[in-house]
Amino acid sequence: MNTNFTDNLFLQLKQQSIFSFEDIKVFQKEIQDEFVKERCINYFSWFKNNYNCLDYFYNLLEDEKEKQLYLKMTVSKLLGPIYVTEQEKEKFIHSRDIFDTLLADNSIKQLKSVTRKLKFYDLSKLGYDIKVYGARALLDKLIIHNQYSYKDCKLKEGDFVIDAGGCWGDTSLVFSSKVGKNGKIFTFEFFEDNLNILKENFSNNKELAKNIFLTEQPLYNKSNEKLYLNHACADITTLTETNNNLQQYNTISIDDFVKNNKIEKIDFIKMDIEGCELKALQGAVNTLKKYKPKLAIASYHKYEDFYEIPKFLNELNVGYRFYFANYTLGFTDTVIYAK
Repeated sequence: MNTNFTDNLFLQLKQQSIFSFEDIKVFQKEIQDEFVKERCINYFSWFKNNYNCLDYFYNLLEDEKEKQLYLKMTVSKLLGPIYVTEQEKEKFIHSRDIFDTLLADNSIKQLKSVTRKLKFYDLSKLGYDIKVYGARALLDKLIIHNQYSYKDCKLKEGDFVIDAGGCWGDTSLVFSSKVGKNGKIFTFEFFEDNLNILKENFSNNKELAKNIFLTEQPLYNKSNEKLYLNHACADITTLTETNNNLQQYNTISIDDFVKNNKIEKIDFIKMDIEGCELKALQGAVNTLKKYKPKLAIASYHKYEDFYEIPKFLNELNVGYRFYFANYTLGFTDTVIYAK
């Protein structure tokens, strides 16, 4: 096979009888699911002028299977989930159904920002002495599919971890269970609706919460920048630099946080912060160079994530090796790992 991403991508498109950009537009018109169709059309608008930059991350990947996954994910963003088999769908649905057997009781938390209800799960049968309010789909990815544990990018006993995008606290609690009493979890979450659930989950798991340290500020490339709430929907909360008369937040950078709190090491950084990942990494240059933490960075919020995030990290010249995995049947929950 060609080593060039662009050539391989267009070979895969030809296998679907796609020989031109016009063919892509024709194919997209036939997509039945309107949500998927809109996502594909929007991605194509970006892709047709920027596809050459996708070579960069492809060339950083060393595993041929990951390169193939990267190609298939790109084709799926253009044409929809054409590679997903019925068997894969059944397997995915079945793993989520496991959580229907793990309800601790019938209590439910209703989020204010969205018509979403969180059920109360007992995760002891999955190996975690944790009870949390959460969403079945997200817990499935976190625990069954080990979303933030891949190859040698894994937590170990005694690790100091940054959980950027704490949401409802379930990830921080699982991380705390993995790093043990000698480890520490530094959790960043600022949105009130999420914080209410997070704090209750921490309260229900007091022993694990002892080594979790919460900061109620958004991460950014600089501290004390003013950001404004742009869109708030529980687990999807975005910020803007434009003053829109909505709620204001003061940012903090990872470098300042580590320095100000005299943190002696950072071993692992997980980020899922709705498109601010690059900005947050830019505010962590000293930490990345000094400690070279393992990274698990969500890379699906912006089309350019697959270029800008690995390029930024690679150009730090700290010797990162890159990996790639996907945790849904669709467009989301792709993670760039680095070690």
